[in-house]
Amino acid sequence: MSSPGEVLRSASGSVLPFFSGPAPLPPMPWREPDMSSPSPTDLRRHVEGDTPTPRVTLLFLLGVAFLYLLGGLPLQLLFGEVGIGLMQIGLLLLPALLLVKVLGYDPVKTFSLRPPPRGAPLRGAILLMAGGVILAWFLAWAQSFVIPVPVEVLEALAAFLTTDDPLRFLWLLLLVAAIPAVAEEFLFRGVVLSGLRSRLGTAGAVVGSALVFGIFHLSPQTAFRFLPTFWLGILLAWVVVETRSIWVGVLLHFLNNGTILLISFLPATRDVASQVEQDPPFLLLPVGVALFVTGAILLRSARGGAGEDPGFSS
Repeated sequence: MSSPGEVLRSASGSVLPFFSGPAPLPPMPWREPDMSSPSPTDLRRHVEGDTPTPRVTLLFLLGVAFLYLLGGLPLQLLFGEVGIGLMQIGLLLLPALLLVKVLGYDPVKTFSLRPPPRGAPLRGAILLMAGGVILAWFLAWAQSFVIPVPVEVLEALAAFLTTDDPLRFLWLLLLVAAIPAVAEEFLFRGVVLSGLRSRLGTAGAVVGSALVFGIFHLSPQTAFRFLPTFWLGILLAWVVVETRSIWVGVLLHFLNNGTILLISFLPATRDVASQVEQDPPFLLLPVGVALFVTGAILLRSARGGAGEDPGFSS
Protein backbone atom coordinates (compact mmCIF):
# COMPACT_ATOMS: atom_id res chain seq x y z
CA MET A 1 0.00 0.00 0.00
CA SER A 2 1.52 3.29 -1.06
CA SER A 3 1.69 6.05 1.49
CA PRO A 4 -0.18 9.32 0.79
CA GLY A 5 3.16 10.98 0.08
CA GLU A 6 4.10 8.26 -2.41
CA VAL A 7 0.75 8.60 -4.11
CA LEU A 8 1.26 12.34 -4.51
CA ARG A 9 4.78 11.86 -5.78
CA SER A 10 3.68 9.26 -8.32
CA ALA A 11 0.94 11.59 -9.49
CA SER A 12 3.40 14.45 -10.04
CA GLY A 13 5.88 12.13 -11.70
CA SER A 14 3.30 11.20 -14.31
CA VAL A 15 3.32 14.76 -15.74
CA LEU A 16 6.88 15.92 -14.96
CA PRO A 17 9.42 13.99 -17.09
CA PHE A 18 12.71 12.94 -15.53
CA PHE A 19 15.77 14.77 -16.81
CA SER A 20 19.47 14.47 -15.92
CA GLY A 21 20.51 18.11 -16.22
CA PRO A 22 19.28 21.67 -16.26
CA ALA A 23 17.96 21.46 -19.82
CA PRO A 24 14.62 23.23 -20.18
CA LEU A 25 11.48 21.17 -20.52
CA PRO A 26 10.11 20.86 -24.04
CA PRO A 27 7.08 22.99 -24.77
CA MET A 28 3.81 21.25 -23.98
CA PRO A 29 0.44 22.06 -25.48
CA TRP A 30 -2.05 23.81 -23.19
CA ARG A 31 -4.77 21.62 -21.80
CA GLU A 32 -7.68 22.59 -19.68
CA PRO A 33 -7.11 21.32 -16.14
CA ASP A 34 -9.21 18.32 -15.18
CA MET A 35 -11.26 19.46 -12.19
CA SER A 36 -13.34 16.31 -11.99
CA SER A 37 -13.20 14.17 -8.87
CA PRO A 38 -11.23 10.92 -9.09
CA SER A 39 -13.35 7.89 -9.77
CA PRO A 40 -13.28 4.80 -7.54
CA THR A 41 -11.27 3.09 -10.29
CA ASP A 42 -8.59 5.82 -10.06
CA LEU A 43 -8.41 5.43 -6.30
CA ARG A 44 -8.04 1.66 -6.56
CA ARG A 45 -4.89 2.07 -8.66
CA HIS A 46 -3.08 3.34 -5.57
CA VAL A 47 -4.21 0.45 -3.36
CA GLU A 48 -1.86 -2.45 -2.70
CA GLY A 49 -2.90 -5.51 -0.76
CA ASP A 50 -6.22 -7.14 -0.02
CA THR A 51 -6.80 -5.48 3.36
CA PRO A 52 -6.24 -1.96 4.72
CA THR A 53 -2.76 -1.04 5.90
CA PRO A 54 -2.20 0.19 9.47
CA ARG A 55 -1.81 3.76 8.17
CA VAL A 56 -5.08 3.63 6.25
CA THR A 57 -6.73 2.06 9.29
CA LEU A 58 -5.51 4.84 11.59
CA LEU A 59 -6.61 7.58 9.22
CA PHE A 60 -9.96 5.86 8.80
CA LEU A 61 -10.46 5.62 12.57
CA LEU A 62 -9.69 9.30 12.98
CA GLY A 63 -12.27 10.10 10.31
CA VAL A 64 -14.88 7.85 11.91
CA ALA A 65 -14.21 9.39 15.34
CA PHE A 66 -14.62 12.87 13.87
CA LEU A 67 -17.90 11.89 12.19
CA TYR A 68 -19.16 10.21 15.34
CA LEU A 69 -18.36 13.17 17.58
CA LEU A 70 -19.73 15.65 15.05
CA GLY A 71 -22.88 13.80 14.03
CA GLY A 72 -23.76 11.60 16.99
CA LEU A 73 -25.38 14.20 19.23
CA PRO A 74 -27.41 15.89 16.44
CA LEU A 75 -28.79 12.51 15.36
CA GLN A 76 -29.90 11.71 18.90
CA LEU A 77 -31.40 15.17 19.41
CA LEU A 78 -33.28 15.03 16.11
CA PHE A 79 -34.44 11.41 16.14
CA GLY A 80 -34.27 10.31 19.78
CA GLU A 81 -33.77 6.57 20.20
CA VAL A 82 -33.94 6.06 16.44
CA GLY A 83 -30.88 8.31 16.22
CA ILE A 84 -28.87 5.74 18.20
CA GLY A 85 -29.48 3.18 15.48
CA LEU A 86 -28.75 5.74 12.76
CA MET A 87 -25.42 6.51 14.44
CA GLN A 88 -24.42 2.86 14.38
CA ILE A 89 -25.46 2.31 10.78
CA GLY A 90 -24.51 5.65 9.25
CA LEU A 91 -21.37 6.52 11.22
CA LEU A 92 -19.85 3.07 11.86
CA LEU A 93 -21.13 0.42 9.44
CA LEU A 94 -21.53 2.52 6.30
CA PRO A 95 -18.03 4.08 6.44
CA ALA A 96 -16.49 0.61 6.88
CA LEU A 97 -18.36 -0.72 3.85
CA LEU A 98 -17.50 2.35 1.77
CA LEU A 99 -13.80 2.11 2.64
CA VAL A 100 -13.60 -1.43 1.30
CA LYS A 101 -15.77 -0.68 -1.73
CA VAL A 102 -14.10 2.57 -2.83
CA LEU A 103 -10.50 1.48 -2.23
CA GLY A 104 -11.05 -1.97 -3.68
CA TYR A 105 -10.04 -4.13 -0.73
CA ASP A 106 -11.08 -7.76 -0.59
CA PRO A 107 -14.30 -7.83 1.48
CA VAL A 108 -13.91 -11.51 2.34
CA LYS A 109 -10.45 -11.02 3.85
CA THR A 110 -11.15 -7.61 5.36
CA PHE A 111 -14.43 -8.60 7.02
CA SER A 112 -13.84 -12.37 7.37
CA LEU A 113 -17.00 -12.98 5.38
CA ARG A 114 -17.04 -16.74 5.67
CA PRO A 115 -19.88 -18.99 6.81
CA PRO A 116 -19.76 -19.66 10.55
CA PRO A 117 -18.28 -23.05 11.42
CA ARG A 118 -20.32 -25.82 12.93
CA GLY A 119 -19.59 -28.29 15.66
CA ALA A 120 -16.60 -27.88 17.96
CA PRO A 121 -15.46 -24.41 16.79
CA LEU A 122 -18.89 -22.85 17.35
CA ARG A 123 -19.33 -24.60 20.70
CA GLY A 124 -15.87 -23.47 21.70
CA ALA A 125 -16.62 -19.87 20.75
CA ILE A 126 -19.83 -19.85 22.78
CA LEU A 127 -18.16 -21.42 25.82
CA LEU A 128 -15.21 -19.04 25.58
CA MET A 129 -17.52 -16.05 25.46
CA ALA A 130 -19.74 -17.34 28.29
CA GLY A 131 -16.74 -17.85 30.54
CA GLY A 132 -15.22 -14.57 29.43
CA VAL A 133 -18.34 -12.59 30.31
CA ILE A 134 -18.29 -14.06 33.82
CA LEU A 135 -14.63 -13.11 34.14
CA ALA A 136 -15.50 -9.61 32.89
CA TRP A 137 -17.85 -9.26 35.86
CA PHE A 138 -14.96 -10.02 38.21
CA LEU A 139 -12.71 -7.61 36.31
CA ALA A 140 -15.26 -4.85 36.83
CA TRP A 141 -15.50 -5.75 40.52
CA ALA A 142 -11.70 -5.66 40.96
CA GLN A 143 -11.56 -2.38 39.07
CA SER A 144 -14.08 -0.84 41.50
CA PHE A 145 -11.34 -0.73 44.16
CA VAL A 146 -9.44 1.73 41.95
CA ILE A 147 -12.12 3.50 39.92
CA PRO A 148 -15.38 4.37 41.72
CA VAL A 149 -18.48 2.64 40.39
CA PRO A 150 -20.48 5.22 38.39
CA VAL A 151 -23.74 4.42 40.16
CA GLU A 152 -25.82 7.13 38.49
CA VAL A 153 -24.61 6.19 35.00
CA LEU A 154 -25.25 2.47 35.51
CA GLU A 155 -28.64 3.10 37.10
CA ALA A 156 -29.64 5.28 34.15
CA LEU A 157 -28.55 2.51 31.76
CA ALA A 158 -30.48 -0.09 33.74
CA ALA A 159 -33.58 2.12 33.69
CA PHE A 160 -33.27 2.55 29.92
CA LEU A 161 -33.10 -1.22 29.39
CA THR A 162 -35.90 -2.11 31.82
CA THR A 163 -39.37 -2.54 30.35
CA ASP A 164 -42.53 -4.61 30.80
CA ASP A 165 -43.71 -4.06 27.22
CA PRO A 166 -42.84 -6.97 24.88
CA LEU A 167 -42.91 -4.66 21.85
CA ARG A 168 -40.47 -2.26 23.47
CA PHE A 169 -38.30 -5.22 24.40
CA LEU A 170 -38.13 -6.21 20.72
CA TRP A 171 -37.34 -2.61 19.78
CA LEU A 172 -34.53 -2.46 22.35
CA LEU A 173 -33.28 -5.84 21.16
CA LEU A 174 -32.91 -4.37 17.68
CA LEU A 175 -31.44 -1.09 18.95
CA VAL A 176 -28.90 -2.25 21.52
CA ALA A 177 -28.17 -5.82 20.40
CA ALA A 178 -28.79 -6.52 16.70
CA ILE A 179 -27.64 -3.25 15.11
CA PRO A 180 -24.50 -2.81 17.27
CA ALA A 181 -23.58 -6.47 16.76
CA VAL A 182 -23.36 -5.96 13.01
CA ALA A 183 -22.06 -2.37 12.87
CA GLU A 184 -19.39 -2.69 15.56
CA GLU A 185 -18.17 -6.10 14.41
CA PHE A 186 -17.70 -4.94 10.83
CA LEU A 187 -15.77 -1.91 12.05
CA PHE A 188 -13.66 -3.29 14.92
CA ARG A 189 -13.32 -6.99 14.05
CA GLY A 190 -13.41 -6.21 10.33
CA VAL A 191 -11.52 -3.12 9.21
CA VAL A 192 -9.50 -2.53 12.39
CA LEU A 193 -8.52 -6.15 13.08
CA SER A 194 -7.50 -6.92 9.50
CA GLY A 195 -5.86 -3.52 9.08
CA LEU A 196 -3.59 -3.90 12.11
CA ARG A 197 -2.68 -7.51 11.49
CA SER A 198 -0.19 -6.94 8.67
CA ARG A 199 2.01 -4.82 10.97
CA LEU A 200 1.28 -6.07 14.49
CA GLY A 201 0.66 -9.77 13.85
CA THR A 202 -2.31 -11.70 15.16
CA ALA A 203 -1.84 -11.12 18.89
CA GLY A 204 -1.01 -7.45 18.43
CA ALA A 205 -4.02 -6.91 16.17
CA VAL A 206 -6.33 -8.63 18.66
CA VAL A 207 -5.10 -6.41 21.50
CA GLY A 208 -5.00 -3.28 19.33
CA SER A 209 -8.54 -3.72 18.02
CA ALA A 210 -9.76 -4.39 21.57
CA LEU A 211 -8.02 -1.23 22.77
CA VAL A 212 -9.82 0.83 20.13
CA PHE A 213 -13.07 -0.95 21.03
CA GLY A 214 -12.64 -0.06 24.70
CA ILE A 215 -11.82 3.58 23.94
CA PHE A 216 -14.89 3.80 21.72
CA HIS A 217 -17.10 2.79 24.66
CA LEU A 218 -15.68 5.35 27.08
CA SER A 219 -18.14 7.89 28.41
CA PRO A 220 -17.40 11.49 29.44
CA GLN A 221 -18.46 10.74 33.02
CA THR A 222 -16.18 7.78 33.78
CA ALA A 223 -13.60 5.32 32.46
CA PHE A 224 -15.20 2.46 34.39
CA ARG A 225 -16.47 0.64 31.29
CA PHE A 226 -13.08 0.58 29.56
CA LEU A 227 -11.49 -2.50 31.15
CA PRO A 228 -14.49 -4.88 30.83
CA THR A 229 -15.18 -3.66 27.30
CA PHE A 230 -11.51 -4.01 26.36
CA TRP A 231 -11.63 -7.59 27.64
CA LEU A 232 -14.77 -8.35 25.64
CA GLY A 233 -13.06 -6.86 22.59
CA ILE A 234 -10.19 -9.32 23.04
CA LEU A 235 -12.65 -12.23 23.26
CA LEU A 236 -14.57 -11.19 20.15
CA ALA A 237 -11.41 -10.61 18.11
CA TRP A 238 -9.98 -13.93 19.30
CA VAL A 239 -13.12 -15.76 18.21
CA VAL A 240 -13.14 -14.10 14.79
CA VAL A 241 -9.48 -15.00 14.25
CA GLU A 242 -9.94 -18.62 15.30
CA THR A 243 -13.20 -19.26 13.43
CA ARG A 244 -12.23 -17.01 10.48
CA SER A 245 -15.85 -15.81 10.40
CA ILE A 246 -17.11 -12.42 11.49
CA TRP A 247 -20.59 -13.90 11.80
CA VAL A 248 -19.52 -15.75 14.94
CA GLY A 249 -18.45 -12.41 16.40
CA VAL A 250 -21.78 -10.89 15.37
CA LEU A 251 -23.66 -13.77 17.03
CA LEU A 252 -21.72 -13.54 20.30
CA HIS A 253 -21.95 -9.74 20.38
CA PHE A 254 -25.71 -10.02 19.91
CA LEU A 255 -26.02 -12.70 22.59
CA ASN A 256 -23.97 -10.66 25.07
CA ASN A 257 -26.04 -7.49 24.67
CA GLY A 258 -29.28 -9.42 24.30
CA THR A 259 -28.68 -11.38 27.50
CA ILE A 260 -28.16 -8.18 29.48
CA LEU A 261 -31.41 -6.85 28.03
CA LEU A 262 -33.22 -10.10 28.82
CA ILE A 263 -32.03 -9.98 32.44
CA SER A 264 -33.48 -6.47 32.70
CA PHE A 265 -36.76 -7.61 31.11
CA LEU A 266 -37.56 -10.74 33.11
CA PRO A 267 -39.11 -9.98 36.54
CA ALA A 268 -37.23 -12.89 38.15
CA THR A 269 -33.82 -11.47 37.22
CA ARG A 270 -34.56 -7.74 37.06
CA ASP A 271 -33.15 -7.09 40.52
CA VAL A 272 -29.76 -8.38 39.37
CA ALA A 273 -29.56 -5.66 36.72
CA SER A 274 -30.77 -2.92 39.06
CA GLN A 275 -28.23 -3.66 41.82
CA VAL A 276 -25.28 -2.02 40.12
CA GLU A 277 -22.97 -2.19 43.17
CA GLN A 278 -23.59 -5.87 43.87
CA ASP A 279 -20.46 -8.04 44.18
CA PRO A 280 -20.31 -11.06 41.86
CA PRO A 281 -20.95 -14.46 43.50
CA PHE A 282 -17.49 -15.98 43.98
CA LEU A 283 -18.84 -19.46 43.24
CA LEU A 284 -19.12 -18.26 39.64
CA LEU A 285 -15.37 -17.68 39.33
CA PRO A 286 -14.34 -21.35 38.90
CA VAL A 287 -17.31 -21.82 36.56
CA GLY A 288 -16.16 -18.91 34.43
CA VAL A 289 -12.57 -20.19 34.34
CA ALA A 290 -13.72 -23.70 33.40
CA LEU A 291 -15.96 -22.44 30.59
CA PHE A 292 -13.23 -20.14 29.32
CA VAL A 293 -10.50 -22.80 29.26
CA THR A 294 -12.79 -25.42 27.69
CA GLY A 295 -13.85 -22.99 24.98
CA ALA A 296 -10.25 -22.00 24.25
CA ILE A 297 -9.21 -25.66 23.91
CA LEU A 298 -12.10 -26.44 21.57
CA LEU A 299 -11.36 -23.40 19.44
CA ARG A 300 -7.65 -24.10 19.17
CA SER A 301 -8.00 -27.82 18.45
CA ALA A 302 -10.64 -27.21 15.78
CA ARG A 303 -8.46 -24.61 14.07
CA GLY A 304 -5.50 -26.95 14.01
CA GLY A 305 -7.11 -29.11 11.36
CA ALA A 306 -8.39 -26.24 9.28
CA GLY A 307 -5.06 -24.81 8.14
CA GLU A 308 -3.89 -21.23 8.19
CA ASP A 309 -5.96 -18.57 6.54
CA PRO A 310 -3.81 -16.92 3.89
CA GLY A 311 -5.60 -13.65 4.50
CA PHE A 312 -4.75 -13.77 8.18
CA SER A 313 -1.17 -14.89 8.18
CA SER A 314 0.86 -13.33 10.97
